[in-house]
Formats: sequence, C-alpha cells, structure tokens
Amino acid sequence: MKRIAGIIIKSLLGLIILILVLLFTVPVIFKEKIKTKVEAVINESVNAKVTFGDYKLSFFRNFPNLSFSLKNLYVVGIGKFEGDTLAGFKSFDLVFNLGSLLSSSGYEVRSMIIDQAVVNAIILKDGTANWDIAKPSEQTTPIDTVTPAKTSSSGSSMKVLLRKFEIKKSSISYSDASMALDASLKDFNFNLKGNMTLSETDLKMTLNIAEATVIMDGVKYLNRAVLDSKIDMLANLDSMKFTLGKNHFSINNLMLNFSGMFAMPGNDIKADLLFGTNKTSFKTLLSLVPSVYMSGYEDLKTSGEFTLSG
Repeated sequence: MKRIAGIIIKSLLGLIILILVLLFTVPVIFKEKIKTKVEAVINESVNAKVTFGDYKLSFFRNFPNLSFSLKNLYVVGIGKFEGDTLAGFKSFDLVFNLGSLLSSSGYEVRSMIIDQAVVNAIILKDGTANWDIAKPSEQTTPIDTVTPAKTSSSGSSMKVLLRKFEIKKSSISYSDASMALDASLKDFNFNLKGNMTLSETDLKMTLNIAEATVIMDGVKYLNRAVLDSKIDMLANLDSMKFTLGKNHFSINNLMLNFSGMFAMPGNDIKADLLFGTNKTSFKTLLSLVPSVYMSGYEDLKTSGEFTLSG
C-alpha cells in the first residue's frame, strides 16, 4: 500500500510540475506564431504605415484562455494623408481560445479591449477618406462571426466569438471638408457584454462621453456636451430582431428614456420605439440650443424656471 501511495503521490507531483511548465512555456511557444500572423494580416490588408511597440502573451490573466496585447499601435496615412495619424492605441488586447491555436480551423477571439485610442477620421473636399486604406484584392481573408447555429466551414483564419468589447478613455475626431463639418468626442468609453456566440442573447451596453462637440458651417450645435447611455437588449442574431428593455440616453442634464424593438429582416428596417422623459427643466432644454441663436437671451438661458413633464 505504501508503494502504491508513493507512486500516486509522485504521479500527481509530476502532473503538477508538467502543468506549471506548460503554463510558462505555452505563451513563449505561441508568441512568435501570433506575432507573425498579426503582422501578415496588417501588411497584406492596408495602404498605410502600421507600427507597434511591445507585445505580450499571458496565460494567467484570462486562464484558461490566452491573452495577447499590442502596445503603442499606430496607423499613419500615406499619399494624400502622408503623416496624418488615422488611429493610435496605447494598448490593444485580445483574448484567444487556447484550443483554437492548436487546431487548423482558425483562431477564436473571445474579447477585445482598446485602451486610450485616438482616432482621426478625415474626408477631403474631393470626397477622399483617410480610412479607405484597405488594399484591393480578388480574395481577402474573411473574419467571420460564428454562432452555434451557423458555423463557418470556409476555413477562415480568424473567428470572432466575442463575449466582451470595450473602449476606454479614447478620443475620436471627424472632419468632413465637403460638408464643413467637424465633430469630436473626448474621454469616450464604451462597454459591450453578452454571449455573442448564441443565436439569441442579452446584450448590455454602456456609453459615456465627457465632451461631445459638433460644428457645422461655423455653428456649434453641441459644445462640450456630456453624453451618457445605458442599453439592455435581447438580440436575436438569426432574425436580426432586437428588443429593448428600459434604457436611457442623456445629453447634459436632459435624459430620454426609450424602449421597444427594431428589426432588420434583409434590406428593410422595422421599428416600434417609445421615447419619453420623466422631468426636465426649461433651462436644460435651452442649454442644447447653439449659442449663436441665444444672442440677447442669455439671462433666460441661465434662469429658466418652469418645467416640462412627460
């Protein structure tokens, strides 16, 4: 019995040591493989200068999945947009299903987190957009969103089975010279959670923007407005029908509640939405009026008294 017990103990210790060795070596084994894949996809897909700093692999952050992180990723334009930064990220994190790295059917991405992104979207007077950087190709590598009901059999190199998508502390600017339109979003935060591998799933979204500014033809329609929204919906991805629960969207202190449903069966859009507000002041409504139209009414804008209810 002692001999059998000793064999069992030694076997367990050996198994534990093997697991620990794998935990430390698997990230090293796959690091170059993933890096090569990422570089190949980028270089083959865009007409732009793409650079990134350090990259890391970790088996412990999202056990038993594998985490891949790119640091200081930048996409800089060429040609008409030479030297203009289209996008930059402090970090770009992906979580892979480890089992998919061992198979030949493609990589499965479980979550995506973008931290401190800076995006500059530009349209010139001739209609040229700086984000139109995809290289023309007769056959591109598809990225399929896979659900249990519709599993891709095309042998694509990457599958997106997202459970979480997050953008943190980012800035987005948009400039359209053909329309004299400029817009910017500062301290942009977006979070999406839900099991998007299912044909029907509950999606929870939050959106927070510290400053939103919209200028058109020299008129500021939004001036550093604060936006906030919370959306819960039941999404049927097969029929593309989305049912909204009790949600809200606010601009500064004006809050709108909304619920209902919308669907996209084919090219048509069907919607049955209900909007309302609990209580808001006249002062809040006036705060949304562009300042150019408030000349001579400044006192009214700062001292509105009566309220609207609905």
